[in-house]
Amino acid sequence: MPSKLLQLRRLDIELRRPALPAFCPSYDVFSFVSFLDASPVLESFILRIEYGALKLDLDVVDDNDKYLRRKLERQHDRLRQVDIAGFCASKSLVKLTTFILENAPSLERLTLDPIYNYDGSLGTTSKCPTSTRICQFSSARKTILVGARRAVEVASRYIAGRVPSFVQFKVLDPGN
Repeated sequence: MPSKLLQLRRLDIELRRPALPAFCPSYDVFSFVSFLDASPVLESFILRIEYGALKLDLDVVDDNDKYLRRKLERQHDRLRQVDIAGFCASKSLVKLTTFILENAPSLERLTLDPIYNYDGSLGTTSKCPTSTRICQFSSARKTILVGARRAVEVASRYIAGRVPSFVQFKVLDPGN
C-alpha cells in the first residue's frame, strides 16, 4: 500500500454505524496510523465518525491508562490539519489523536467536533440545534447530546494538555 499513497495530500475517511443493530462496533481507529505512514506528503486528515460506529470504552476517570500514554516514534512532517467529526469517548480514537499530536511536528490545526453532521459538513456544530431545542427531539438525539458532552470532557482531559502551543486547537461544544 505505501507505494500507492506517495502523492496523497488529503485523506478523508468516513466511518459509518453498522447496519445491523445487534452488531457491536469494535473498530480500532488507531489502525488508521498505517494510512498516515503510507502517505509521506499528507497535509490534511479528516475523520468522520457516525454516532454509534465506535464502542465508547473510555472511562474518563482513568488518567493513568498506558494505552493513552504510549508514544510511537514515527514522524509525519507535512501533516498540518486534522479534523475529527464525531469525536467520542473511544480509547482508540484518543490514542490516534494523541499519536498525531506527538508525531506531527508541522501540525497547525486540530479540530475535534463531537457531533458528525450527516450532511457531510465538518465543524458546524454551531448550526446544530441548541441544547434547549435538542431536548424537544427524540431520545436518540438526547443520547447523542450526552455523548457529545462526554466527548468534550474527554478532549479536555486527555487531549488539551498535549497540544503544543503553536497548534490551533478547537473542541466544538454542542452545548453552546
